[in-house]
Amino acid sequence: MSYLKISDTIVETFRFIHYEQSNFLNRLHGGDMLFFLVETGMISASKVAMGTTLLASLDDVVFKKPVRLGDIVKVRAKTVYIGNTSLEVEVRAFVRDEEVVSAYATYVKVDDLLRPTPVNVKIMAESEDDKRKIDEAKKRRENRLSKIVNRQKMRFYVDDITDGLRYRISNVIHVSPELTYDGRIMSAGKLLKLMDDLGGIICLRYLDHNSSNLYDNSFNAVVTVAVKGLAFYSPIRLNDIILIRAGLVYVGNTSADILINVVREDLNGAKEHVATAYFTYVRVDKDGKPIKIPEYTPVTEREKRLYEEALTRRGLRK
Repeated sequence: MSYLKISDTIVETFRFIHYEQSNFLNRLHGGDMLFFLVETGMISASKVAMGTTLLASLDDVVFKKPVRLGDIVKVRAKTVYIGNTSLEVEVRAFVRDEEVVSAYATYVKVDDLLRPTPVNVKIMAESEDDKRKIDEAKKRRENRLSKIVNRQKMRFYVDDITDGLRYRISNVIHVSPELTYDGRIMSAGKLLKLMDDLGGIICLRYLDHNSSNLYDNSFNAVVTVAVKGLAFYSPIRLNDIILIRAGLVYVGNTSADILINVVREDLNGAKEHVATAYFTYVRVDKDGKPIKIPEYTPVTEREKRLYEEALTRRGLRK
């Protein structure tokens, strides 16, 4: 068994923000930032594991500052803990040395058949800060695993979890070569961008349907501010058909939570659950300042249950 220091695992990438990556405010799309984060994290994990790694989970994604058209973004990833087949990676993005986004990702080393395979290296601490990061990574890992009671069972759970929601939408996409890493497996970063886009669409549809009497100008726009509880259960392969579902589950004063779920179907018709997560968006005005979202009242039994879960997830109810 060999050992690495956390400092040995650091990878930094740089991105110049182009027009096609920006929104109406000339700010970077949230989905593009998610792509930057998970791609850089994968590089760190793959270098450490000395093999192919796939994204297994992404959590505690917090957007702290907007990134603007023309900015240069530095993304720094470092592996802070290694299990048997998994690697815990801390990812942060900076603009002019100011942190704008932070996240924690987990990757799994896989063989040529995409089966988990052991990582033959461990992380050692060289400072008290390293010890703290390792301990925190272990706790996040334990917490995450406690929420996934049966990963194999979840892999084949393909029911529509947005059924019973009044505000929902779905999108079907064919996985072509440009969506993959290597012509075989779909890029997790590109999938996250597609998920983020669909979540934004359902937010805007809710606003369009409910805000006509709230503001005279009826200006509707949203930005991504957080991603919670993203877990992957199955990789997506070239030529798969993916179904992305999104449904509104919570509305606060200026923010909304969207439940997003992905299912893959191969050319033989076999279906598998790929991922599920909660994306949070904030409604903003033309200057990018948060503004009130029309009130939402859950009506169906499904809406009421997911609304209560959202209150607990947000710490508003025990």
